[in-house]
Amino acid sequence: MRRWQRPYSLDAVSGFAVQGLVAAVGVGTFLVVMFAREEVPTPLAILFGVWLTGSVAVTARRAMLGVYVSDDGIRSRSMLRTTTVPWASVSAVRSGAAIVAGLDQGRTAITIERTDGVSVPTPIQRGGLVRSFLFWLNLGQVATWPEHYDEILATLQAHHRDARRRRQTASDDRPAQPSAAGPASPSTDVGRAPTARDASTDDRRRDIHTLTRQHQRGALTDAEFAAELARIRDTD
Repeated sequence: MRRWQRPYSLDAVSGFAVQGLVAAVGVGTFLVVMFAREEVPTPLAILFGVWLTGSVAVTARRAMLGVYVSDDGIRSRSMLRTTTVPWASVSAVRSGAAIVAGLDQGRTAITIERTDGVSVPTPIQRGGLVRSFLFWLNLGQVATWPEHYDEILATLQAHHRDARRRRQTASDDRPAQPSAAGPASPSTDVGRAPTARDASTDDRRRDIHTLTRQHQRGALTDAEFAAELARIRDTD
């Protein structure tokens, strides 16, 4: 399931919003035709055009409210923002308090809990369809009857479980990666005691390094440096 889709049936208000969107497009087409025939005055046509544009935008967004799922994650789409959470970052999909603009709605709402402890609210609420004194807040919510709410919650939780199962299966089927260093091979130097020749070589390397540093600082002339270097190399 690569495409984002709502895995549940639409609530009544969202269904009406879809029908209203179709009707608004039809009215807009009619007005355009009438204006083209010069049967509608220009000021009135502009007024209707502005009103219709705003109505279509709000109605279209209202029809798109809800929670969407795909193989990649879960998406909450409210009136003013859209939040997408990958399945790997979802710890739970549960029912919690419905809070909109800092106001407790007195309802329960579906909430997406992320693994980092952040809660992502969704517009799906359990309760009455419309409350007149909170009409504009309800316009941005999907308030549905209890049975439908429980069905949506169970469906989203089932998608979350399926996503976890897919990740677990993919993890189990993934072949073990060989170590980048490769298999350890026995070293011939392991356990070998340092010899006198090794100590002499280390001392000579250290003397050459010290001599080079003195020459770089100007403490030795080129001739002195060459003579001392020859002496150290001749000494074995």
